[in-house]
Amino acid sequence: MLQAIRDGSKGVTAKIIVGLIILTFALFGIESIVALGGGDDAPAEVNGEEISEFQVQQMVEMQKRRLQAQFGENFDPSMIKDEMLRESAVESLINEALLKQAAVNSGVYFSDAAIDKLILQSPEFQVNGQFDRDRYDLVLRSAGFTRFTYRELLRTSLSTQQAQSAWQGTSFATPYEAKLAAKLEAQTRDFSFVEFSLADAKKNAVVSDDEISAFYEENSALYMTQDKVSINYVELKRDDLAGSISITEDEIADRYAEMQAQANAKKEYRAAHILLLSNDEAAQKTMQEISDKLASGDSFEALAKEYSEDDTSKYAGGDLGFASEEIYETAFAQALVSLEKDQVSGVVETRDGLHLIKLVDVRQPEVASLAELSDSIETALRQEAVQVEYLEALETLKDEAFSSTNIDVPAKALNLTVKSQGPFSEMGGAGIAENRQVVMASFSDVVLNDGANSEVIELNDGHAVVVHLNEFIESKVKPLAEVSDQIKSQLIDRKAAEMLAKQASEALDSAKAGNFTGSWTRESGKTRSFTGADSTIVDAAFAMALNDGVASYQLVNTQGGNQALLRLDAISRDVSVSETDDEIQKVSRAKSYNEFKAYYQYQLDNADIDKS
Repeated sequence: MLQAIRDGSKGVTAKIIVGLIILTFALFGIESIVALGGGDDAPAEVNGEEISEFQVQQMVEMQKRRLQAQFGENFDPSMIKDEMLRESAVESLINEALLKQAAVNSGVYFSDAAIDKLILQSPEFQVNGQFDRDRYDLVLRSAGFTRFTYRELLRTSLSTQQAQSAWQGTSFATPYEAKLAAKLEAQTRDFSFVEFSLADAKKNAVVSDDEISAFYEENSALYMTQDKVSINYVELKRDDLAGSISITEDEIADRYAEMQAQANAKKEYRAAHILLLSNDEAAQKTMQEISDKLASGDSFEALAKEYSEDDTSKYAGGDLGFASEEIYETAFAQALVSLEKDQVSGVVETRDGLHLIKLVDVRQPEVASLAELSDSIETALRQEAVQVEYLEALETLKDEAFSSTNIDVPAKALNLTVKSQGPFSEMGGAGIAENRQVVMASFSDVVLNDGANSEVIELNDGHAVVVHLNEFIESKVKPLAEVSDQIKSQLIDRKAAEMLAKQASEALDSAKAGNFTGSWTRESGKTRSFTGADSTIVDAAFAMALNDGVASYQLVNTQGGNQALLRLDAISRDVSVSETDDEIQKVSRAKSYNEFKAYYQYQLDNADIDKS
């Protein structure tokens, strides 16, 4: 069946269609191909500007690449579904559109020349410190951009950055504001607290069997098992095919002969020449004089410096360096390869003029003897043959798995054993179910609902599998006995939290009435950086205010799940501080951040945003 599809793609009509697609892509980029499937509503619209489905898909891919860069080898792309990233991608594009529109309305703009300059100076587009157009296109294609879309992305990014920089550059703090901030930072407080333990409350919480049963009946949906599948599968391994491959001595000898031929093809000649750019009678006479001097024992190198009109080589004694014969004109090459080492040719005429050619040296890759290379050649031939057989078997597996709804058919076609695995859930399982691709295929509509074989799953180089559903095990409510301890623990936690809240609330009322008898932990003269108490207690103490100089009270939920009764006793503001440049800059940065945040919130509040 797949072969028939391939054959159909060779027709004239198919070639015309492919040609049109290629032309469209070349002229307008990948967006035009995606747009061919248009007609759907845009995922979002900001003040009349549509955010396209292509932009969302592109943003999703960018987020995937960020995650991959963050987690490196530990990143499993199969664990990240597009739906998980889609909402954040849309929100990010809405924010980007808002800030871009605000920048444009404020008159911020970057010219084409500024964009060009930035691109030319970007190190990721350079080779040996110079801008390289091929690398530029390669980097853009790998990131899913055309030149146009990347330039527009740069323009948008630079405009929004410039708008944000405007707030940062114009915001300032006065010395008085800096001094107030410094006083607030240096302020100390006296506070006391009593902590009520959740662990102690749990010890006193009692849960009956009837309460467990009632909770189970009312919340049975919380205790469902997961859907599970068991599968049958076949796997094709390249290594398993090696045993059927045999290599003959003739094949080894043929490969060795190829290696020798390749070595000979890489033979290089180091030539030197004396060149006269004319071929007239005077040049012929000069060449004869040079030949006579060579015959008399004069140095070729010295004569080259004296007579040669090739300025690039004459001062090196005519030396042209090592090169293969193919780079020279035919007459020059024929004369060169006919020479023995240190021999000089007769006069050779080319388009450049008249030459006297000297063969200085010859080099070529050395090939070891057949006896030395026989084993490595046999290994290489075996690997090549196994790879060919594996690829042919892989194509057969794809065809048979696609054209059949039974796993036995591809197994029989390739003499593979049908194996079983499971049951396992969408979280995976043991054996082959540890592989995320296998799990996703096992729960796909094709396998789960259509009863078909999966597509061929290439687990790694040289290892492929096809899976087929054996049994689907639907989720069901777990027996009470299985979840009883879990429910009991949940009910104890709930009761303990209620008891703790009541205890803390009663303590608060008693403290306000002046008859609390508990033991306070007192802290005096503490700053915001104090670490001797739970951070939630310290933060709350510095957020409270005194009631006309009288102690105030508050309940605090601590990080460990406990509750604390907090009393603010005193505030010390008599701290001598002076504003510094660092303090002024710190306050300025905080103000610029808050001002830009308010600016963005204003744009958001007044925007017409429609999400479909």
